[in-house]
Amino acid sequence: MSAEDAITEEIRSLRQAVDRQALELAEARHAIALLEDKNEIERLQYAYGYFIDNRMFREMADLFCDEGSWIEIGQRGRYYGKERIHQFLLEVLGDGRWGLLKDEVINHVQQQPIITLADDRQQAWSRARAQVQGNSPPDTPHFLLADGIYENEYVRENGRWKIRGVTVTMTFYTALERAKIWFPSAPPSEVMPPDSPSQPVVQALGRQFNPWHFRHPIEGYEIAIPTSASASDI
Repeated sequence: MSAEDAITEEIRSLRQAVDRQALELAEARHAIALLEDKNEIERLQYAYGYFIDNRMFREMADLFCDEGSWIEIGQRGRYYGKERIHQFLLEVLGDGRWGLLKDEVINHVQQQPIITLADDRQQAWSRARAQVQGNSPPDTPHFLLADGIYENEYVRENGRWKIRGVTVTMTFYTALERAKIWFPSAPPSEVMPPDSPSQPVVQALGRQFNPWHFRHPIEGYEIAIPTSASASDI
């Protein structure tokens, strides 16, 4: 092989190596982007769970996309459009009341999300489970336990992941007679006094409430402590 042929072969080999590295870099960037998408969608769904925990229906509705959204919970039928979703959540699920009453407890624990992304990363789906616990309204003689399966759809709208559709089918409901629900934990130790007091009880809730460290995932506004208000107050 002549010196010229050797140089040509070396250049060809280098070009192949550069092409392989460029392909590997593109694949790595795509894999990272998929992980970032899944993280954002999971965070979005968890925010939905915390908002429904606290009957924060406007905050829930603001997680949905502006075009083509829907919600379907159990056998209550399907509602289309962001404002219809808000109206359904507030008036039907919430009986016209935003937030929690004193001594009211509701939990919708979001578990086992399996997220699938479209190849173009503009649409996604998830299947997840919700474990529900609650005493709403707080004077009910029963404590509710329930389980539901979500099949949800998401869309990237204006560069942000949003919920397009929520479909929940309930696996079971059970109502347990209860003697008492209480909120205060053990008092401060007298043997080893704390260095500073715990955060105070929110009197309107009858218990402590951790303030939100994050702003609304879509709209960016500060999230309020969910002390209950009527629809006319919202």
